[in-house]
Amino acid sequence: MDAKEFLISAQEFIQGSREIDYRNASSRAYYCAFHMCRTLLEKLPHTQHSIGSSHEKVIADLLSYPDKRIKKLGRKLEQAKTLRHQADYQLNIPFYRSSAKQVLRHAEEISWQVDDLISPASG
Repeated sequence: MDAKEFLISAQEFIQGSREIDYRNASSRAYYCAFHMCRTLLEKLPHTQHSIGSSHEKVIADLLSYPDKRIKKLGRKLEQAKTLRHQADYQLNIPFYRSSAKQVLRHAEEISWQVDDLISPASG
């Protein structure tokens, strides 16, 4: 399965009108971003030996990488994770479409940037 399928699902959920749709959109978008970042880390020479599946570990590896572009991905993933956590666990606090759109935006940007880093345009 391609991680971008999570993004497609998030884009479908964001069209809904219920709070659960926004919570699901947030979760699906975050998981696209998380898996894209894990894939990137697996391809970077300095992190191959330390890849883990822990969300915190992936974020920490991104934030500690010397390349500023990769650190920026870490910050975006961290922000998306915070909102996804609210969507999945803080059921007593309303979760709005605007918050889901923010996670979706982070995931889309992460997806594009990871694609650029993995397969830079030639020439």
